[in-house]
Amino acid sequence: MKYETYSEYNPVGVASAESAFLTVWAGLGSWHSDLVLVGGLVPKYLCGDLSASRTLPRPVTVDADLGISLGASLGQYGSLQSDLQAQGFRLSKDEFGGPRFVKKIGDFTIPVDFLTEHPPATQGTAVVDDIPANILPGINRALASARTMKVKGIDLYGAPQELTVRVCEVGPFLAMKLRAFARRQAPKDVFDILYTLLHYDRGTKAAVAAFGEEVRAGNPACTDAVACLNQHFRDEQSSAPVRAANFVLGQAVPGESEDIRFRRLQIQQDMVDAGALLRKAIA
Repeated sequence: MKYETYSEYNPVGVASAESAFLTVWAGLGSWHSDLVLVGGLVPKYLCGDLSASRTLPRPVTVDADLGISLGASLGQYGSLQSDLQAQGFRLSKDEFGGPRFVKKIGDFTIPVDFLTEHPPATQGTAVVDDIPANILPGINRALASARTMKVKGIDLYGAPQELTVRVCEVGPFLAMKLRAFARRQAPKDVFDILYTLLHYDRGTKAAVAAFGEEVRAGNPACTDAVACLNQHFRDEQSSAPVRAANFVLGQAVPGESEDIRFRRLQIQQDMVDAGALLRKAIA
């Protein structure tokens, strides 16, 4: 689920998304080589020290997304669904009718989505091991180039975890986020793109170059990603810049303060500049 503005994200739900990821990852040890973290948690891990001062608010999400190889396990590790059920997750459906696993904790429902690539299909579902996964082009590139890193946090049981995880690298992440924005124009998708480009721990230049490499490598998400850059990042009044600013500051209203207007324009200009850098990388 994605909300239209940053302020709609409940801090408890945001913290629970990371806890859900840590819980699931800890419980699926046999499948780690076939899994990669994708989606809204990725910027937190790719963008380094969150205590540093930044112009944009910290990344947020209320669900955990895992890419999984279509040929994962082939039955040799037992039942993936059984391992998820052992952690308290049950198969359900998302707001679009797609499959997802959820766990209820107090007033919050914590979702975990599995995504896979199944060419030539670009949508729908595929069965991986014994679970249904949503089809998403670009997952195989995310799996192939994943960054292995250590993360710390508290799982859904309240236990501290220190795990070695596989996180989607910046090139595939940008490609999939741009493709997502091309299809649904959710404000959070372009916020994630801008935040990651500005604060990637290896620098903006490296992030831009990594996206260019995805295009040259034939990442299937890139056809829509490039079209998105050409259509939605043209100037400050294009869809991506306007939606990025609205996500951070809310809908523009008559009479808003000079400071808010300045911040809104700055975000819109940063988004246009980001699009120009990405287009230049593939020129």
